[in-house]
Amino acid sequence: MLRKHIPKFINILSTISPNMAANVALSLFSRPRRFDRNKQELALFNEGTQLTFSSGRRATLWGDPAAPLIFLCHGWESRGTQFHVIIRALLAQNYQVIGWNAPAHGASPGTKTQILSMTLALIEDLASQDLKPAAFIGHSMGGAIIGLLHKYITLPKILVFISAPTNIRTVFNKYFATIHLSLKAQKLMLDKLNALTQHTVDSIGLINSDVYKDRLPLIVHDENDKEVPFSEFTNLQKTWPNGEFHATQGLGHKRILRDEPLAEFIAAYIKKNA
Repeated sequence: MLRKHIPKFINILSTISPNMAANVALSLFSRPRRFDRNKQELALFNEGTQLTFSSGRRATLWGDPAAPLIFLCHGWESRGTQFHVIIRALLAQNYQVIGWNAPAHGASPGTKTQILSMTLALIEDLASQDLKPAAFIGHSMGGAIIGLLHKYITLPKILVFISAPTNIRTVFNKYFATIHLSLKAQKLMLDKLNALTQHTVDSIGLINSDVYKDRLPLIVHDENDKEVPFSEFTNLQKTWPNGEFHATQGLGHKRILRDEPLAEFIAAYIKKNA
């Protein structure tokens, strides 16, 4: 009930105190909601081995520990097991798979996070277990995290981006429109976020990243994606000359993760290029 009044409240607050409105907007933006696993996720979760990092964050492992490791980066308000269809396709190709839960997501602790803290948390957890993935797969914001990860550590040759925002400013513009934040408060919020993350919003977008160089990126996006526009995909096509771009139809932003033919295509792509 209260959520529907938030845009009106923030709009009024933007007029009275843009700085306070920016603080409220940033706080709300940094608090992901958690959702329960569905039946298919629970079944797969129970088949895996639960891992608790020294940080307290959680992940689930499947497959032969001696097999090459595929690391899954989920999106905002998601969790590792949402890749359940892709996980089964990877297991069929004899890979080991890890479904990581970012701070304040899934079974991991925390209530607030943002893209830099998620990225740094991932770096910490990789190092704590000496994990050396053969490939990364990122969905939505998870794809953006892979792009930012490239600024800090050496990534493997194979990277898969599914429904990833290539221009992070697009994400914020949608958020600002939803909460009715004034232009002045928008700028203040972005300034605060830039200071918090030590990166500008524009610099962390895949469109400005050279992560594709000397690698084999697969970029997948649905033409009917309502959350991350298909134009993000077509714009990236002009920028990443060596990327393999695969468009789908009728799957949208979330159902794309549950499409078995696509999951098999992704697993086969990794196998072929390993």
